[in-house]
Amino acid sequence: MNMARTTDKIAWKTGELLDWTTQFFTRCEIEDPRLSAELLLAHALGVSRMALYTQYDQFPPPEKVAAFRELVRRRKDHTPVAYLVGKAWFFSLEFSVSPDVLIPRPDTETLVEQVISLVRSRPDWAAPEILDLGTGSGCIALALAKNLPAARLTATDISAAALAVAKSNAESIQPASSIRWLQGDLFAAIEALSPPVRFKVIVSNPPYIPGSQVDGLMPEVSRHEPRLALDGGSDGLRFFERIAKSAPDWLEPGGVLAMETAFNQAAAVEKNLLAAGCFGNARIARDAAGRQRCVIAQLLTEPAGNHP
Repeated sequence: MNMARTTDKIAWKTGELLDWTTQFFTRCEIEDPRLSAELLLAHALGVSRMALYTQYDQFPPPEKVAAFRELVRRRKDHTPVAYLVGKAWFFSLEFSVSPDVLIPRPDTETLVEQVISLVRSRPDWAAPEILDLGTGSGCIALALAKNLPAARLTATDISAAALAVAKSNAESIQPASSIRWLQGDLFAAIEALSPPVRFKVIVSNPPYIPGSQVDGLMPEVSRHEPRLALDGGSDGLRFFERIAKSAPDWLEPGGVLAMETAFNQAAAVEKNLLAAGCFGNARIARDAAGRQRCVIAQLLTEPAGNHP
């Protein structure tokens, strides 16, 4: 079958569409070809993936087949499925996404889990102020708000377009939340808060890909996801260094800084935090695949150098 020859006179069953597209994506070296075909066809038909198999021998309307064909064409060019269908799942929540934001990754759920566990272990933190730096789609802030309803969240991003996506997600996921959405470069976004706020937790999934490596990433990422959310400078550590330098000015004594890292960066980030002299109790958390994924450290009440 040649999908390019599809016309109103050629009818395709749902199963035929799935099978042909899976083979086509396989030839084009598209990751997860069957899953991509299922997600795109379900989106075009306006049904669930499960429903595709109850309609396996049915003939979808020609206009829906035409819409599916356009999605297939764009997927062939390695446009991420999440951007094509406009949504992604994170922490059991559905998020709207666009090319203005990084697509939420399962790896980042480790960071959220660590913060939730930390806050719940501190009964003295009844309503903690939490800052999410570089919020993107808002996935971290909204997952925390959903699971820590007493917490007060502030989320920042340098991109106005990203913040618009995050605010839209807030309206659908946590409409009653009072998250502060602020535009600015890292801590610059909160400098104008009045009265000033100090935080129990600062959390961030900053850009951490070395700049020279961004173009070599899989094309779904390098061609389509925002470089602003990927490029971490020459060694990938630029934003970790900037955050670690300024975080003590915004954390309460005893507060915690938690950051996602690449699997091969965690030790270097932990070492830099401890070398600053004002962080202690540092630890590295691993993701579901056992890879080092997050660095978590506590702001000491006094710089470590002041102790005998």
